[in-house]
Amino acid sequence: MTSTAWTCALCGTTHEGLAMVFGPRAPDPWMLASDDERVRSELNADMCVLVDDAGSTNYFMRGHIVIPIIDSDDGPFCWSVWVSLSEASMRTQTDHWSDPDRAQLEPMFAWLCNNLPYEPSTAPMAARLHTNEPGTVPWVELDPAIDHPLVHEQLHGITLHRVAEINRAVQGDQAG
Repeated sequence: MTSTAWTCALCGTTHEGLAMVFGPRAPDPWMLASDDERVRSELNADMCVLVDDAGSTNYFMRGHIVIPIIDSDDGPFCWSVWVSLSEASMRTQTDHWSDPDRAQLEPMFAWLCNNLPYEPSTAPMAARLHTNEPGTVPWVELDPAIDHPLVHEQLHGITLHRVAEINRAVQGDQAG
């Protein structure tokens, strides 16, 4: 790798070094939704409520899959992803959104709702959403019983070289 400068797709700024967080701006079902579905739905930086053409309501929350970097102090690496929650779990999240004790909530069952650059597909994948204190993104614990490279990376960590591979997979040639 000759350069580790990269241009952020969101802000357009060129940054030095490897990106340590990547993720889509919305859950995959939002990206696939029709304009009519999006009009009657809501998406912000942390939550999404999608009402589909059949009238079903789907609830999503953003969280981080935290992956330790085993050969560097530069980590961790995070996938900023979206998970689906039940209506009851989403209600609990919103009821406690500003509660300083919300980190005490029990983890909630969720489904990973983004396809990341892995084989096999990462969506849907069983997970648990762990809520942190207000102002901090929740973290996503993938089901450790699933035999998948992403689960293995979350459990055992990755090298800085693997972070560079992820940067190249996501950013293409601008990753160096």
